[in-house]
Amino acid sequence: MLEAVLNHVNQGACISLCGMISEYNKVWTEREGVRNLLNVVGKEVTMQGFMVGSYVNYFEDFRKEMEVYLKEGKVKCKHKIYNGIESFLESLTSLFSSSNVGKVILQVTP
Repeated sequence: MLEAVLNHVNQGACISLCGMISEYNKVWTEREGVRNLLNVVGKEVTMQGFMVGSYVNYFEDFRKEMEVYLKEGKVKCKHKIYNGIESFLESLTSLFSSSNVGKVILQVTP
């Protein structure tokens, strides 16, 4: 995904990096590489990684603001819903295979 972003990024853009769960359990030699990092230099892009846990104190403010944005349609939520406990392994595997965009939801009804 980062490679696609870097092909279309604006001059002086700022990119936040987080997630990347599909890479968590891979040995570093098996991880995917980005071939167009030169665009970061050429377009003077700033990239910064962050861990969500470092921002726990901001969660309530974020929740309030995001609720408004969602209601106004300014932010669209992307997710993939898997139905039934029998889909658990498929849903879990999708997290580590980069086959999904957005949240993975396993819907289980009693």
